[in-house]
Amino acid sequence: MRNRANVGSADALVRWILAAAFFVAAIVWNHIPLVALLAALIALVMAGTALTRVCPIYRLLGVSTCKLDETKGPKGPGQP
Repeated sequence: MRNRANVGSADALVRWILAAAFFVAAIVWNHIPLVALLAALIALVMAGTALTRVCPIYRLLGVSTCKLDETKGPKGPGQP
């Protein structure tokens, strides 16, 4: 079963920005291991959902920030 995207373009951009900010926070607070680990985990989740355009929490809540033409997910080679 193919996952349908539920994260729109603007939402994905915000997630990339947040991922970068949390990665920086993880580096800055590296001397506090728990804070650095939490920041890195949040950054990985943000980057992962931005990359795949699928958010499990959105799916549970029935939310989608995609436009109608974005719901099919990333296009592969040879797809119109």
